[in-house]
Amino acid sequence: WREKGFFPVIGKDRNNSFIKLISDLPGIESGKQEVYDSEYSRVCVDSTSESNLDVYKEANPAGRMPYGLPALKDSEIEKIKKWLASGVKGPATITKEEKVLNHKKLKPHIKKWESFYNKKGIKDQIVARYLYEHLFLAHIYFEDFPLVNFRLVRSKTKYGPIQEIGTSFPFSDPGKTFTYRLRPVTNTIVHKVHIPFKLSNKKLKRWKKSFLESKWEKEPKKLLTYDEQSSNPFKTFKDIPKKARYELFLNNSAYFIMTFIKGPVCRGQTALNVINDHFWVFFLDPKHDALVNSKEVYERVSKQVKFPAFLNGDFNPLADFRESYWDSVKTKFNYIQSKENLGINSLWQGNKDNPNANITVYRHFDSATVLHGLKGQKPKTVWVLDYHVFESIYYNLSAGYNVFGPLLHQLNSRLYMEISRVASEDLFLSFLPKNVRRDLRMKWNRPVPNQKESFTKASLDFFTADAREKFTEKLPYQGDKIKTSVTFKTDEYKNELLETLTSDYFSSSQTKMTSNNIKREIENISSLSVKHLPDAMFILTGTKASPILYTLIHNKDHYNVAMLLFEDDRRNRKNDSIDLLKGAAASYANLIFDLRDKNLNTFISDLDAIKNKKDSDQFIKKFGLSRKDQSFWEVYKEISKLTYNPLTTERGHIDLNRYINF
Repeated sequence: WREKGFFPVIGKDRNNSFIKLISDLPGIESGKQEVYDSEYSRVCVDSTSESNLDVYKEANPAGRMPYGLPALKDSEIEKIKKWLASGVKGPATITKEEKVLNHKKLKPHIKKWESFYNKKGIKDQIVARYLYEHLFLAHIYFEDFPLVNFRLVRSKTKYGPIQEIGTSFPFSDPGKTFTYRLRPVTNTIVHKVHIPFKLSNKKLKRWKKSFLESKWEKEPKKLLTYDEQSSNPFKTFKDIPKKARYELFLNNSAYFIMTFIKGPVCRGQTALNVINDHFWVFFLDPKHDALVNSKEVYERVSKQVKFPAFLNGDFNPLADFRESYWDSVKTKFNYIQSKENLGINSLWQGNKDNPNANITVYRHFDSATVLHGLKGQKPKTVWVLDYHVFESIYYNLSAGYNVFGPLLHQLNSRLYMEISRVASEDLFLSFLPKNVRRDLRMKWNRPVPNQKESFTKASLDFFTADAREKFTEKLPYQGDKIKTSVTFKTDEYKNELLETLTSDYFSSSQTKMTSNNIKREIENISSLSVKHLPDAMFILTGTKASPILYTLIHNKDHYNVAMLLFEDDRRNRKNDSIDLLKGAAASYANLIFDLRDKNLNTFISDLDAIKNKKDSDQFIKKFGLSRKDQSFWEVYKEISKLTYNPLTTERGHIDLNRYINF
């Protein structure tokens, strides 16, 4: 890092700037500063000199560290001073890695899996590359060691210290000689980027059978190259059995969705306002998947699909890239309508025991969360993913996303995601009666009422497509001729289908739908009471001896999510709702309520009584944990301990950069 122009924050001569930042400056309790923009400020100081510290003080009159939060304890500051005085000693990364790599109980697991990834056969190497490109973001763990994580990397070395090869993309050329290695994760685990992936003997056996022992399209005679088509997995890995590839996604669906929800692409409002605030995801069964079952469809789609990583920042192919991706959606829908009806059995059931068979996604304005099962109240929109869109989204937003790329690369990625969302929603609509599909589609994508539009948005819409034009002319529904075999007893078709799926088709262990009196009372509260609340709130209940963590989520409704800008204009606040979920259902805390040893009924009744912004502010002041509160760090540590999810091993420190100030 220092070779790239970075410098140690403590200063070259370990001057007092670091100590001054944590102990000498006024802090939030002084009231000298109202705004603490720690999230979106991208201005970095270029040295730790006294003059730069003076500039910082002027811009941040209450800028003591931790920034905008209570001070460290005197004992903690003293510990830091002693550490500085001793020469900032600490174990080097390589030392910490070697400790893990040489652990006698971990060593056999590491050896077994590195051997699998580095076999010499041509098929073995092609499969290893496919798996690497799909696991490079994972925090891998072994079944018996859920709290020890690794990353699958390409290294210059076969043995000893790992020398990771850095490339822009996982499909970029690593050079002639490299070895796949499992590199220990030694940094502090942070919830927002922790994407666990389990390796087990069962998974190894399954991968060998599905990837290596099943029949390939043709036996490969040579290794894959790294070239222009590497960003297109449908071309690069065309010979690997399609069913094996799709089953990798199905059996690990939550992981793959997390890669583009927790990965570097989903940062900030404009990256996320392409999805609704709450939706459920189901998956098409491989027996009914177009690409898995039709060689002709697969070949046509692989030619039609172009990925943003291939386009990079070029503007000229923008329209062509969208049209060609939408053409691939048409190709798929034409195949589906030529086959048998879509029925409930067309959805992947996961043997009624795989928790990845259905997924819930929550958006929290500028971040999002992925959960196993069907969480919350019935959502407005629903997705059905198939291999075509799932693999496409992954190579658009995860494998092929360049966080340092030009603005147009990022715009291309967002436009690509929009088509992926529409295609997945349209596939779900195709399970409903033909006569209701288009109407429901337009309800999901309504134009903003004229009286709600700002002048700027109205002016822009004069030159660009509004939601109605986009969804009738540019992205028209392709499923009119698809037949459904689902039978309905009511005219609440969408909700009836969801009820059938949750109560009959999937097992209760898969849907994980839970309810209790508190949850029902809170979720029945009107939109008027919740529309001024922040997006993601943590609630500590129970007692101090036995705390219980909940997440209160504000689902914001929109007329449509079809536009990059003017989200506030597109808000439909009267349809807002809230969901209460046990555990950590967010990576960023906008607000914390510490209700341990307190009466929950008062909290619920006061929440229900909110009628306007003033009421909401008073409610937050009464029950919320302020940034200034001296118990803040104790509560925060308690929440961080309770983030552990035994199903996924997700855990880690919650990000406070977006915590509200009141």
